[in-house]
Amino acid sequence: MKLYQIEYPGSAPSHLGLDTEAGPLSEVRLGEAGRGREEGIIPIIGEGPDVRVKKTDDGVVLVRGNWDDEGRCLAVINAVGGYDRYRSYGIFDAQGVEAILSGTIAFGQAGRTNSGEEILAIVAPGATFRLNSKYASTWYMWTGTEWQVESPEERKARLALQKVEQGGGEWL
Repeated sequence: MKLYQIEYPGSAPSHLGLDTEAGPLSEVRLGEAGRGREEGIIPIIGEGPDVRVKKTDDGVVLVRGNWDDEGRCLAVINAVGGYDRYRSYGIFDAQGVEAILSGTIAFGQAGRTNSGEEILAIVAPGATFRLNSKYASTWYMWTGTEWQVESPEERKARLALQKVEQGGGEWL
């Protein structure tokens, strides 16, 4: 599976390279360390262009190799937008998204003002979910080969068009 990262709600997913200028990526960190927060660390071992998740009683490890995962991908999803006392942060209306491990990102010194998750997830082809930023919502869809990012209005227009193309809807 390819590894992608959504850095914040509203951002376009980017491919997370396993080989960097400083050498191979050795781990993925989720969330933050500190009071009112939770950090998750996922080690990466092996060689190859893709990764798969291997689970043990103690945690999960990403194993590099040449894997055929039928269009699935792994995504590090940061669901926390800019600080807003009344905004709810999380992954909403998710279909086809399997959370593997999560961490917590929080605002304020003790993390009491507001917080949200950063997760590592296996994303199946056709999966959709919504993230809230401080001012807007954004829909994400994994097609099996690429990401599509839409506003709620764009999503609604696309779904209406699909229904009409399939013979649905009613004449006015």
